[in-house]
Amino acid sequence: MTDATGSRDLLAVSGLGKSFTHRSGTSTPAVGDISFTMADGEFIAVVGPSGCGKTTLLRCLAGLLAPDRGTLHYAGKPVDGVPEGLSVVFQEYNRSLLPWLTVRQNVEFGLSALPKSERAARATAALERVRLADVMQHAPWQLSGGMQQRVAVARAIATRPRLLLMDEPFASVDAQTRIALEAMTASISAELGLATLLITHDIDEAIFLADRVLVLSARPSEIVADITVELPRPREEVEVKATAAYQRYRRQVHGLIVGDAVDAGTAVR
Repeated sequence: MTDATGSRDLLAVSGLGKSFTHRSGTSTPAVGDISFTMADGEFIAVVGPSGCGKTTLLRCLAGLLAPDRGTLHYAGKPVDGVPEGLSVVFQEYNRSLLPWLTVRQNVEFGLSALPKSERAARATAALERVRLADVMQHAPWQLSGGMQQRVAVARAIATRPRLLLMDEPFASVDAQTRIALEAMTASISAELGLATLLITHDIDEAIFLADRVLVLSARPSEIVADITVELPRPREEVEVKATAAYQRYRRQVHGLIVGDAVDAGTAVR
């Protein structure tokens, strides 16, 4: 599929950088120099040392922060604000959901431009996909953390995006729930043909889910490795993680992150 410019890239990032200026006038660089492209339907995971600017990068990609330098194109058009066809799932589900609305109303929140019947149909379909159709009349605070994050995912996919950005979405749930949410994300991404970019500090999660893993350096971040994960799909977590190929990827990514964190004098998350 080509876009209006004839490019096959859904997302094209070139020389992107972002710094933050303090009241004193001093500037702290967060993202140094990031360049990569992303195709329709591709799943990319971004990992790196703690504090390397992963979330800042995602906010720039989402149009929530303006980069200081470089270019960013989505579907062939420069990003200036949040583009259409893009959804974001944040880590803090308990802050992104509106507690005074029901689960269904939260999922419908981004669909206000649609007729009421279409909003209801999309919300129901999205909640069925994340297996929460039976709690759509509940308030978010009545659900477990994992269920709340599934509501956040349902809200994101209800808009029928081409690109889904996820900022460490499973970092606040227990290990068993995390495994279930990872499997759900892989299934949804494949079934809907979504391009998905996942920010994560979890190497296992990155390798299990992604087609490519981008490894960032310590702040100000640059891409030190762009690793293609050649593991067959669909992937079953226990079986995949037992393979020699998976372990090689894990050692490679871990070595890159730990080595760079030690050089920078930081801890690895």
